[in-house]
Amino acid sequence: MIKMDFSWGAFLIYLAGLVFLVLGGFYGLIESRHPAFLAPIFMGLFFFYLCWEAVVGDTEATPPPSKQR
Repeated sequence: MIKMDFSWGAFLIYLAGLVFLVLGGFYGLIESRHPAFLAPIFMGLFFFYLCWEAVVGDTEATPPPSKQR
């Protein structure tokens, strides 16, 4: 099985895509004044939350290592 490591390049590209999604939604919302542009804003914020949880996450959720050998 191939080991997959964290990639900063992929993370930054994903983050840039999220920024474009949210900013594009705000631009569309301001220009058209139509509530349909709330969807990309909320989608971008939701996926940013998922990205935040995957990268930063809660380090206290993992159990402490066992002392037995």
